[in-house]
Amino acid sequence: MRQDFLLSFLFHFVVVIAMVISAPFKPRVNTDLGDVIRVNLTAIPASLASAEPEPVTIPQQIVADEPIVPITEVASVVEAKPIKETKPKPKPKDKRYRPDSDKGKTEQTGLKEGQKDVSENLGTGSKFGGAAIDNASFDYPYWFIQAFGKIERNWTNPVFSSQPLSCIIYFQVIRSGRIIKIEIEQSSGVDAFDSGCERAVKKSQPLPPLPDQFADEIIGIHLEFPYSPGY
Repeated sequence: MRQDFLLSFLFHFVVVIAMVISAPFKPRVNTDLGDVIRVNLTAIPASLASAEPEPVTIPQQIVADEPIVPITEVASVVEAKPIKETKPKPKPKDKRYRPDSDKGKTEQTGLKEGQKDVSENLGTGSKFGGAAIDNASFDYPYWFIQAFGKIERNWTNPVFSSQPLSCIIYFQVIRSGRIIKIEIEQSSGVDAFDSGCERAVKKSQPLPPLPDQFADEIIGIHLEFPYSPGY
């Protein structure tokens, strides 16, 4: 009995102590709101109509009156220059060395002073159109036949043309037969043809020596290389 009393007392004591300890930590809520201000809300328009801007007047630019200058046309007179009449160029002279068959002589036009036509020494069926020498005292037909024959064997026509062509090669031969000067005296107008003629003379180096009876040490020869279509 006593024990039950003690347990009951102890239980109540613990409950009281717990209530005392927890009492100061209970939050206090202040419900006094004091004076309340009531506000009446009015509807605010969604957007205020924007005021239209007043038109701005732009002042016109004042332009000073300038005097108008009339333009007068000036007629320019150009004197016509007289047209010079162009005279036709004379045709080049035919310098080919061909004997005059009517007279049976070796004289022909186109030879310079001191030159001699030796075309008759080319031989029958020769490819050359004509030949002349600078020294008229050189009269050795056998030498011409040997020299011209060698050059003819080395000449091959490198071109084909619908027009006739003619090239004259000038070269000099010294006593030993060596050729010391080769040049194109009259061009055909076709470089390939001229080069072929010049090459034929160069390939014939040396020619036969000059005859011992010939007093001079050098002789100049003008040799024509012709081309006719179809040959």
